Amino acid sequence: MNIPRSPSFLLTAWALALALGGCAVGPDYQRPEFERGLAAAFDGRSDSGAPAARVEQAWWRAFGDAALDALVEQALARSPDIEAAQARIRQARASAAMAAGGQLPQIGAAASVSRDRISRNSELMANNPLPDPQTTFTAYAAGFDASWEIDLFGRTARQVQASRARSQAAEAGAHDARLQVAAEVARNVIEYRALAQRLDNANRDAAYAGELLRLAQLQRGAGLASDSDVHGAQDDHARSAAVVPALEARRHAVLAALTVMLDSDIARVRSVLAAQRPIPQVPEFVDVGVPSELLRRRADVREAERQLAAATADIGVAVADQYPRLTLVGSLGLDSIHPGQLTDAMSRAWSVGPSLALPLFSGGRLREQVKVREAGRDAALAAYRKAVLAAVADTETALVGFDRERGRLADLGRSRSALRDNVALAGQRYRAGETARIELLAAQRALAAVEDQWLQSRQARAIGLLALVKALGGGWNE
Repeated sequence: MNIPRSPSFLLTAWALALALGGCAVGPDYQRPEFERGLAAAFDGRSDSGAPAARVEQAWWRAFGDAALDALVEQALARSPDIEAAQARIRQARASAAMAAGGQLPQIGAAASVSRDRISRNSELMANNPLPDPQTTFTAYAAGFDASWEIDLFGRTARQVQASRARSQAAEAGAHDARLQVAAEVARNVIEYRALAQRLDNANRDAAYAGELLRLAQLQRGAGLASDSDVHGAQDDHARSAAVVPALEARRHAVLAALTVMLDSDIARVRSVLAAQRPIPQVPEFVDVGVPSELLRRRADVREAERQLAAATADIGVAVADQYPRLTLVGSLGLDSIHPGQLTDAMSRAWSVGPSLALPLFSGGRLREQVKVREAGRDAALAAYRKAVLAAVADTETALVGFDRERGRLADLGRSRSALRDNVALAGQRYRAGETARIELLAAQRALAAVEDQWLQSRQARAIGLLALVKALGGGWNE
């Protein structure tokens, strides 16, 4: 089958269309330079040049807890949140590929067989001179159709830009999802470690309170204590004992939360965390860089910036809808009412030429569509700026919290050390018969109270590091 040559005017039209293609209307995107308005350094920094730890890519390994490492890596592989984020990436990439496909010619093939009857009263038969024309026949057709919309005003190019920007936004969103999941798993593991130690301490304190109650009851029997003293001891014991089930319930809730992030069950998570481990130590100071780096480090900021780029490209699509659209169309095929003659030269049919569409009246719809896209761009710009400001505020808050907890932990550490010395001294005096057991138990309970605060401060310090890592956008290699 020979394809007919295109006439010279069609070649001219093709050349003109290709020359005009790529002239994109609408605003070209330029990333706002918000970093110029940011401070040169974070206000919450107080390290004064002291050695600072760097937040590495696999930052959770700095805690030195093998179980924490294993659970974080399991969550990164199996978390439903991350699976959903990965699905959004695939969706966005497919949309970008679809938009890019619109820049290429579209070719299709078709074949048909139909039984037809023409109305004798139709316009097709109005001027037919034959006395008894054939009006019922079987039609056979096969061929190819092709079309190529020439992007005269950049409509398709802007669609591609918007789709690619949204694909990049989805990738940034997935990075943020990984950070959030890893940080949440680490937070729960740290809390679980702290709860285990606090439970041990609470059980000791409840035992001390129980022994004090027993001694008060003995003293009352000997006439050395009043009913009021016994009631006070009962109240202290009940209060200390009530702490234990609350901590146990919280620890179970932590396990349940981990099962959701890990797509696992409580028994398996408990087995991974079975080995007793202390609350992880954290560095004194962290290298936080400068505020302007957050624009690259924070995935949510990058996502907002890419959404702004997409919204800007959407304006170009809406503007281009107001201009003419040129499409080159063509078809080549076979058409016959006699199946044996379908491949004959007389059955060949073809058509080729440009098609121009120009919107003349739309009731203002196209004009208002541009305004809609411009408003969307303005909203995306505001969202981007808010993300930048929120990133700086998050880092400042995390910095101050992390630093202040360091001082609180040091104070509680000194108090804890002094009370430990006091318990040791009270034990020596008790064994030497210089003091009653009640005084030793009171010293032990005072130590237990400060021990619980110290454990909570260590937990807060470790979780404060997590907050700082999240505020900084996770590990950063550049």
